[in-house]
Amino acid sequence: MFRFQTTYYLYALAIIPVLIVLFAAAIYWRRNQLKKLGDERLVGAQLIGFIPGRSTLRFILLTLGLSFIIIGLANLQTGDKLEKVQRKGVDVVIALDVSKSMLANDIQPNRLTRAKQLIMTMADKMQNDRVALIVFAGRSYLQVPLTVDYSALKMMVENVSPDMVPTQGTVIGDAIDMAVQSFSQTERKYKSLIIISDGEDHDEQAIEKVRAAAEAGVIVHTVGIGSPQGTTLYDPETKSVKLDEKGTPVISKLNEDELRSIAVAGHGTYNLLQNPADVSDRLVSNLDGMEQKNLGAVEYTDYTSYFQYFLLAGFILLLLEWFLPGAKASKKKEAQPEAKKTPAFSKPVIVFLLLFASISVKAQTNRLLQQGNEFYDQKRYEEATANYLKALQKDPTNTVGMFNLGSALYQNKQYDSSRSVMATTANAIKDKKGKAAANYNIGNTYMVQKKWEDAISAYKNTLRNNPQDVDAKYNLSYAEEMLKKDKNDKKEQQKKEQQKKEQQQDKDKKDQDKKKEQQQDNKDKKDDKDQQPQSQQSKLSQQQADQLLNALQQQEKKLQDKLKKEKGVRTRMDKDW
Repeated sequence: MFRFQTTYYLYALAIIPVLIVLFAAAIYWRRNQLKKLGDERLVGAQLIGFIPGRSTLRFILLTLGLSFIIIGLANLQTGDKLEKVQRKGVDVVIALDVSKSMLANDIQPNRLTRAKQLIMTMADKMQNDRVALIVFAGRSYLQVPLTVDYSALKMMVENVSPDMVPTQGTVIGDAIDMAVQSFSQTERKYKSLIIISDGEDHDEQAIEKVRAAAEAGVIVHTVGIGSPQGTTLYDPETKSVKLDEKGTPVISKLNEDELRSIAVAGHGTYNLLQNPADVSDRLVSNLDGMEQKNLGAVEYTDYTSYFQYFLLAGFILLLLEWFLPGAKASKKKEAQPEAKKTPAFSKPVIVFLLLFASISVKAQTNRLLQQGNEFYDQKRYEEATANYLKALQKDPTNTVGMFNLGSALYQNKQYDSSRSVMATTANAIKDKKGKAAANYNIGNTYMVQKKWEDAISAYKNTLRNNPQDVDAKYNLSYAEEMLKKDKNDKKEQQKKEQQKKEQQQDKDKKDQDKKKEQQQDNKDKKDDKDQQPQSQQSKLSQQQADQLLNALQQQEKKLQDKLKKEKGVRTRMDKDW
């Protein structure tokens, strides 16, 4: 299988037909000029070194040399070592607790960050398994459907926060239901659910639902995050320790017993998250030990380059063309000062130097790109960025370097710069799939910044160039859903603000009416007081005062007894952490 690594160089071959037309026109003009002087053969014989067909031969050497150089720059390659590797794995759904209790810092920096580290580490160690992500608190939401695109999974995990789920609490049963629905309904094996939570305040139906999931062939593993002693929670509204309805500080604790019960019911394992690397090793080992299904084949192809042979042939042909002498007119030399001439050997040397400079620049560029790719694979994105920039300084039109630079900037979280580079790349690339890849990465930068409308536009551009891009279709639907959610939230917020404003207006109006009534009552009382004669203050005897005090005490006692009898159980405040 043959291919060209950089096909845009082949466009330069369009100059060859132009040169042929110009050469034919020059031959036609030359013949007409010779005919004006006399017989064409007789005039040609007067030219020193004239050999019929010499000019044509030189032209053929020139065009062939240019063609070989252009083909060499495009780098013809052949594919060899074609291998088909069967991918086998299982379907894994990760259910991540994002309730506010996951922000507790009884493990540093906090429970949620440590859980993210665990998922990232697992994604690096998993190879062929399909993975999905569910976030849950009071409700559950599917963030990433089953996919082998671990980079998309990592991107979503980085942006997970409690703000994604408006309803707080820890309803594990809802997450189990959504996980079961995410799996294939026709299979009763190859499925695993990993629940990462502090287990606090889980619903009573979780055990029943995990048993039902186990009957459907889902193996359920649980990972506990936090400490059994627990810690207080920070309340961002009061900017202090969170208090319950009794005014007591809320203590969030790890509920290991419940998480163990869920794991036992789901025929899985329970792990306490202390070291993410150790826990990820155990979980991945458990997944690898499951019966696995065939997920299709992947082709790996290694290519051999032949650009050096074409460049060498092109250089030799040009060298021969320069050494072939042309014909000169036969006439005596006149006494004229001889102009300095460029030695014949200097012309091919100049060509060689230009060609060598071109090859040298290309080789240096490829070497810098290769070094940048090695740094990128090692996740040393700053060094990768530096190498890509150096490569582009030597070859500013190298679209591969542009694309890789944009990817490295994205990994460095320089999203605006990455987007700018990717936009330039999309305009420079002629291949539709290349344009689609650049627009897809542009969409990802907007997704991270939650600029949903811009992300939608970028993913639509991706699908215009590559309608079969499954990841772009998913990201497009997700961005549209989030945009719709933001609009609904905005409308809801505006509605609440309007209601609050109306309530405040009603309250102000009632206060004004009450104030007016009170002023009117005071005025009426004052008028009555002015109209009635003032009576002298009566005095109570000691005996009357004692009787009155005794009556009041009896009445107070009856009231207290009544309150004790009517006192009920205080209602429990809803959990919002």
